Amino acid sequence: MTPRIFKKSATFLFIFFISSCLYAQNSISGKIITHDLKQASNANVLLLNPFDSTLVKGIITNNEGAFSFQNIADGKYLISCSYAGFETVYFPDINLSAKNSTTDIGTLTLKPEMVNLKTVTVVTKKPLFEQKIDRMVVNVKNSITSAGGTVIDVLQKSPGVTVNKQAGTISMNGKNGVMIMINGKINYMPPEAVVQMLSGMNASNVERIELITTPPAKYDAAGNAGYINIVLLDNPDIGFNGSYSVTIAAWYGTSPSANFNFNYRTKKANLYGSYSFVRPDKIFTRTIDNYRKVIYQGNITETNSRSNRDPLRVVHNIRLGYDYQIGKKTTLGLLTAAYDNKWTMNAVNNIYKQVNNKPDTIIKVNNNEINQWKHWMGNINLQHNISSDEDITFNMDYLYYDDNNPNTYYNQYYNPANQLLGSENTRSAKKTIIKILPAQIDYKKKLSAKAELETGIKTVTSTFTNDVSVENLIQSSWKADSSFTAIYFLKENISAAYASVKITAGEKTNIKAGLRYEYTSSDLHTKTQKNIVDKKYGKLFPTFYISQKLNDASSVNFSYNRRINRPAFTDLAPFTIFLDPYTFITGNSALQPSIADAVKADYILKKLVFSVGYTYESNPIGAFQTEVDVASNKQYITSKNFKSTQTIDASLSLPLTITKWWVSQLNVNTAWQKTEADYKQKPISITNFNYNLSGFQNFTLPKNFAVELSGFYQSAGLFGTSVAKAFGQLNAGIQKKFVRNSSSLRFGVDDIFSTMKWRWAFNLPKENFYTNTQIQLSRRIFKLTYSKNFGNKALKDKRTRITASEEERLRVK
Repeated sequence: MTPRIFKKSATFLFIFFISSCLYAQNSISGKIITHDLKQASNANVLLLNPFDSTLVKGIITNNEGAFSFQNIADGKYLISCSYAGFETVYFPDINLSAKNSTTDIGTLTLKPEMVNLKTVTVVTKKPLFEQKIDRMVVNVKNSITSAGGTVIDVLQKSPGVTVNKQAGTISMNGKNGVMIMINGKINYMPPEAVVQMLSGMNASNVERIELITTPPAKYDAAGNAGYINIVLLDNPDIGFNGSYSVTIAAWYGTSPSANFNFNYRTKKANLYGSYSFVRPDKIFTRTIDNYRKVIYQGNITETNSRSNRDPLRVVHNIRLGYDYQIGKKTTLGLLTAAYDNKWTMNAVNNIYKQVNNKPDTIIKVNNNEINQWKHWMGNINLQHNISSDEDITFNMDYLYYDDNNPNTYYNQYYNPANQLLGSENTRSAKKTIIKILPAQIDYKKKLSAKAELETGIKTVTSTFTNDVSVENLIQSSWKADSSFTAIYFLKENISAAYASVKITAGEKTNIKAGLRYEYTSSDLHTKTQKNIVDKKYGKLFPTFYISQKLNDASSVNFSYNRRINRPAFTDLAPFTIFLDPYTFITGNSALQPSIADAVKADYILKKLVFSVGYTYESNPIGAFQTEVDVASNKQYITSKNFKSTQTIDASLSLPLTITKWWVSQLNVNTAWQKTEADYKQKPISITNFNYNLSGFQNFTLPKNFAVELSGFYQSAGLFGTSVAKAFGQLNAGIQKKFVRNSSSLRFGVDDIFSTMKWRWAFNLPKENFYTNTQIQLSRRIFKLTYSKNFGNKALKDKRTRITASEEERLRVK
C-alpha cells in the first residue's frame, strides 16, 4: 500500500466520521422518585429503541433524581428506569417528530421490588467504544468486525493502541510499558509471549477490553503507559447457560477458530469455564525485508535481505473456575487456566551483499523454527464481607511457563555468478522455565458517608531458568559455541504495600489519593558467573485524582501518577537468534527499570471527552533497537535503555447518535515525543509529532440486520530511537441476528487494503550506517462466524474477582 493510498484511506475515514456531526438537537428530561417520595439519585435511565429494546443512550440521575438526554434524533423511543431494590419502570410511546424539541416526561415513581427477576429479560446494545473518566472501554462482544478474530486484532483497532507483533510490544498513546490484565489479573508473561498469547485468544471469548491510562494505587506500579484489562465472558445468569461460536476465515492463508464457554450457577455455587481454539496458517508475518548500508574505510557495503516465511500457529486455551458461598459473608473461589501456543515456521532467506555498487556475495538460508509456549496457572481467592461497609480479600496464585524455541539454519554462500562457495549448518536452542508465586491481601472500609479507605500488601517471588545454546556442524559432529552457550538463573522478589483514600469533598467534588511502596531484589547468574545482575531498590509510587462536576452535563478531572517499567525476564537473560549470518537478535543483561511521572487533565461534556497529558520517563526501555558494527557489517537487534523520553499527548473522543439506526464514534489521539539517548557513548536526540485516528460506524437495518465499518490510521511515530512509518487498517462486517434461537451470523473482512505493514528506519550518518526494515504483519482476510447462546437467561448478579498475578504475567514473553 503506497503512502498516497494511506492518505486517501485516512481522509476517507476522517470525512466519513466527521459527517456524523449532522444530527438533531431534541432532548428528553424527567425525574425519578421512590414510593416514599425520596429522590432516586444515581438511578439508571436507559433510552431504548421500542422495536427491539436496543440501547440508544444511557445515563444516571443526579443528586435530585433528575435526568436529561440531549441531542436525540427524531423517532420513537422507550425509557427504562431501574434502581437497586425497586421494580424497573418503563415510559413508552415517546415520539420525537420535530427537531430542536424538548420533551419532559414528568416524574416517575418506583415501587419496591416484588417480582421474580428470573422472568425479566432486557436486551441492550453497547457501542463499540465507550469513554469513561479513567479508561476507554472497547465492547468486543458487540462488534461485528471483531467476530472471528483474535484479541490482538481487536487491540490493533483500539484507540491509541499500537501493536508490533514482530518486536512483541504493545504501546498506548505513543508510550511503551503497557501492562496486560485478564479479568483484573495482571499478566506476568514477557511482552512478546503476551503478544503471541493474545494472537491465539479468540475474540468471541471476550466481553470487553478496558484501556486504563491512570491506574489507582491498588494496582502494581509497573506499566508506564497504563493497563489493558481484557474481560472474558462470565455469564451472570442462574442455572446452566453459555455460548459457542465457529469461524471460518480465508484469503491469504486460512484461520479457522472456535470457542465455547459455560456457566452453571446456583444460589451458593458457580461453576464456569471456557475453551478456545485458533489455527492461523500463513496469516501473520509472511515477509520480512531488511536493508542495511554501512560505510567503512571508504567502502560502501549494502545488504538487502528478504525472509519468505511459511508460519503456522496452533493455540488451545482452557479456563475453569468454581466459586462457593461458604456463609452469608464469605465466598471461596478456585480458578485454573492453561494454554498451549505452538508456532512453527519454515523460512527461505535470501541475502544480497554488494560493495561499492558491485555484487559481492549471495547467501541463501533455510531456517526452521519452533516456538512453543505452555502455561498453567492456579488461583485461590477468599473474600469476606466483615460488614456492609467493610471487606477483606485474599489471593494467591501459582504460575508456570515453559518455552521451547529450537532453530536450525542451513547457510549457502554464492559468488555473483551464482557459484557455490561453501555451506554451513548451525542450530540454536532456548529452553525457558519461569515460575511465579504472587500473594496479596486487600482491605476496604467505608470510613464515613464521604470517605473510603483501601489498603493492602503483596509479595511476588519469581524464578527463571534460561538454557541457551548454539552449535555448529563440523565434520559430522555438532560442536557447541561456548560464546553463545550457557544456563542462566534469575531470582526476583518484589514486596509491596499500598493505601488509598477516596473522599467526597462536596456535592460536585471527588478526590482519590494513594501511595504505594515497592521493594525489589533481583539476582541473575550462571553456574560460573555470579552477579550478572544484582539489584536491590525501593521506590514510592504516589497517585492523585480529583474530579469536579461543573454542571449536569460537564466535569473536569486531574490526575498524577508515578509508574515503573521493569525489564522482561527473557530480555535480561543473554541469548542469540540468527536472522541471517549478519543479523542477530540478542538479550541485554544491563537493562535497568524505567520510572515515569505523568499528569493528565480531562474535560467531559456529555459524552464528549477531551484529554491532555504530559509524561517524563527516565531510562525508558526500547525493544527491537538496532546497533551496527560497521567494521564487520553485523547488525544486532536488542532491548536498550535510553536517557529519557518526554511525551505530550492529547485525545478527543466524539461519540454520536446520528439517527436511531446510525451510531458513530471518532477517536483522535495526538502525541509529541522527544527521546534523548546515547549511541556508543555519543548523545543523540530525536523528536516527532504523530497522531492516531480510529472509530466506527454502526448501522442498524430492518429484520435484525446490522452493518459495521471500523478502522484506524497511525501516522509516523517514534519506535525507540528509530522512526516507524505510517500504517492503518480498514474493516467491514454485516450481521444477521436470529432472535428466536438466540444466535447470529456475521460476515466480515479485515484489513481490506492489506495495509498492516510495520516499517521503521534508523539513520545515523555520523556513525556511517542506515537501516530500513519492513514486516508484512497481516493481509486481507474474510471471516464467517456463527454464534449461539443457550440456557437460562434469568438475571443474577455475578461476583467481581481478581487474582494476585495481574502484573506478573506480562513480564513473560
